[in-house]
Amino acid sequence: MVLYKLPKNKILAIAITIGLIILSISGFGADRGDLKADGRTNVMPIRWDQAFHRIISSPDKNKLEQGEILYEIKKVDANTVVAQSVGLIKARAEDCFKVVRNYNQYISLMPCTVENKVIRSFRLEGDNMGAEAVDFWTRVRILGFDTGYLLRIAHLTEPKKHRFRSFWTLVDHPDQLPGCLDLKKKPCQNDLTVNMGSHQFEPFPGNSNYTLHTYTLNVSGKSWFQQTAFNLGGTKSMVDVTLAIRNELVKQTRLLIKYVPPS
Repeated sequence: MVLYKLPKNKILAIAITIGLIILSISGFGADRGDLKADGRTNVMPIRWDQAFHRIISSPDKNKLEQGEILYEIKKVDANTVVAQSVGLIKARAEDCFKVVRNYNQYISLMPCTVENKVIRSFRLEGDNMGAEAVDFWTRVRILGFDTGYLLRIAHLTEPKKHRFRSFWTLVDHPDQLPGCLDLKKKPCQNDLTVNMGSHQFEPFPGNSNYTLHTYTLNVSGKSWFQQTAFNLGGTKSMVDVTLAIRNELVKQTRLLIKYVPPS
């Protein structure tokens, strides 16, 4: 039997094509217009599995138990970065979820945040109908570079499983939405072409006193400066989010301990 051997350039072309198909299916290479929410509707244009990707497939349990926050950052293309961090928080998943939903306090809660404002709260229509959601304006500063964007964030709760999740994507044309003004009273503008991500809080297997926090981010900038900031400051900012949740819950616990109810 004679087997036909493909030339190396054709093999490379096929491999690239397969790779692009995989990225498209996963959401990394999808049409970016389809990834953005319409501010005039209550619909979430993306699914959970487009915002959550198992980048860290087998986190080191020993490192997690020692308090380390594991992270991985992958460059998808010249402008797009996908990142994930995984860490333990000594608190209930419900309490962790409350912290990340405290959007109007992000300047004091979350790293790099210099602006925060909930534009509106509503319940989703279509997929995940009835789930609570917000359109949230924020601006972050990483290595001196400011990046502002309007996110649609959906909240998925499973109290019986003690699993709580949120996921988000950009809202298109924020400058056309009533009340979407930045601190300078100028219409909000998205400085990113893609910003999808998710938080997942679930019980840590083997120790119910801890919650496993998985934070996933998929961003694509519009400029070389933004991309440089993501590449240089992304690792620290990913880790700092889990640290911020830990610190806030420790602070809340201390306040409860100090509180003496009136006699």
